[in-house]
Amino acid sequence: MSIATKQKLTFDQFLEQYPEDGRYELIDGEFVRILATRQYQDVADFIADAMKDEVKLRQLKYKVSARIVLATQTKAGKEQGRTPDVSVVALEMWRSNRLAYSPLQEPIQLAGIVNLTQR
Repeated sequence: MSIATKQKLTFDQFLEQYPEDGRYELIDGEFVRILATRQYQDVADFIADAMKDEVKLRQLKYKVSARIVLATQTKAGKEQGRTPDVSVVALEMWRSNRLAYSPLQEPIQLAGIVNLTQR
């Protein structure tokens, strides 16, 4: 008896096949849909809006977004694609290739994840 195994996606395949019906990450070679409660989204939006306001007020050269895909690697060297709830990126880095669909490969200034676990 043989068991069919699902082929793991490479990072390039993840980018090529990225679905348009939601938010996904590449984890262990597979698409993982990211779902968030309204409370979770409210907190993430509040943080992003506050950071955008501060960037604008102080005329800082940063891009603040919740839609930036980052190329990462696990400790074992597996490629992953992650989307932090809030990302802060230097404008120079962000604008270096404005027509790119590809994720950022370089380290960014801040990647924030909202954690609403109850204690």
